[in-house]
Amino acid sequence: MLLIIKVGGSVIRRGLDPLVSEVPGLVRDGFRVVIAHGGGWFVNELMERMGMKPRFVTSPSGVVSRYTDLETLRVYVMGMMYLNKELVGRLQGVGVRAIGLSGLDGGLLRARRKESLVIIDERGRERVIDGGYTGKIEGANTDLVTKLLDDGYVPVIAPVAMDVKTGGPLNVDSDQVIEALAQSMTPNYALILTDVDGLLIGGNVVKRLTPEEALALFKNPEVKGGMRRKIYMAAQLASKGVYTIISNGTVENPIRSALAGLGTHITASR
Repeated sequence: MLLIIKVGGSVIRRGLDPLVSEVPGLVRDGFRVVIAHGGGWFVNELMERMGMKPRFVTSPSGVVSRYTDLETLRVYVMGMMYLNKELVGRLQGVGVRAIGLSGLDGGLLRARRKESLVIIDERGRERVIDGGYTGKIEGANTDLVTKLLDDGYVPVIAPVAMDVKTGGPLNVDSDQVIEALAQSMTPNYALILTDVDGLLIGGNVVKRLTPEEALALFKNPEVKGGMRRKIYMAAQLASKGVYTIISNGTVENPIRSALAGLGTHITASR
């Protein structure tokens, strides 16, 4: 069974013990595991220590993302690759054959730099700005990932992609990473692990959704911040036949708990 798992930065920040301790048993039981991770909070901390101020922009659809100029890109790559190696080291420490990768390694994630961005400015008006060093993933070298899985490795992938024009690094959202991988590899499950139990509406977890219902909730004012991006991406994957779960990565046995029903499950059929 193939599992593609996104570990959110909020999970890493609160502690990796539940996730790390679960992976060896999954591998022994025959699961093929691919992990992508975030870590924006760590990038923010590094920038602030360097006297830099993180900048965020809001799209017309309400999605908030980091604005990445050249100096920010350098700190972003440094921070994400540190977290990548920390996660790999933790997995190696419990006997998992983990290998850490960025999207530049082997052309794993190929992206095109966004020439411009449409944002909502502080006055609530739409404005076009330079795209900086943010990219949109156009393709993934899943042959490399499959080979590593066949050789018994657990690939751990940082959200840094390769610019198709220059070969240089680009900032890409980690949700984009699992979307690109899942579309090509058709896993049994795509898991999005965060620090809440799933999509919350009225304080309650929405247990099950079709892609159409998920897209409708994307416009709900209760769905804010990073959850907007997650629910949109989950709807896209489910519409292509990938069973997608948004669940809590800080609980005991977070992966098996999600597979057993914890979280919000988005599937193409009820």
